Amino acid sequence: MGSFTVGCLIKNHVDREKTVRIPRLMVDTGSDATWIPRKFLAEIDVKPEKRSVFQLANGQYIYRDVGYAVIRVSDSETVDEVVFAEQGDMSLLGSRALEGLLLWIDAKGKRLVALDAHPVAKVVVPGPVSPDKDKYLRIAAIIQGQGGPVWAAELAPKRKTRRKKS
Repeated sequence: MGSFTVGCLIKNHVDREKTVRIPRLMVDTGSDATWIPRKFLAEIDVKPEKRSVFQLANGQYIYRDVGYAVIRVSDSETVDEVVFAEQGDMSLLGSRALEGLLLWIDAKGKRLVALDAHPVAKVVVPGPVSPDKDKYLRIAAIIQGQGGPVWAAELAPKRKTRRKKS
């Protein structure tokens, strides 16, 4: 797919007059979180609210401070958690922010595209039921055949066994 960057505006979620422009954030759907350099967040008085652990692509675990900010890309705006990126960390626009911004990736054009509405998973049942009718299904899975969460095992369909005739 390749990678591309976008510019954005970060606002303090309490005092929206405090803003900073980030010229380049790499769009990364592999990251849930948005990573903004600490110096930019400090400039607009975004405070760390908690400390979280993150796993890098190479398997390494790191700890970073996390705060809250308003993220604006083009005409879209959302409130999300932002990671205080340290020196050497990449500046990233993560998948949670993209969902909140109602933006999707055009991989071929290397750009963000506005969505009309929030995507929602819907089960379409084949057969006589019209696909525009919502139908709730109870779905469960058992991990690796046995075990898994107790509730999954309880909801799993019971298998019918046939006895061999002797």
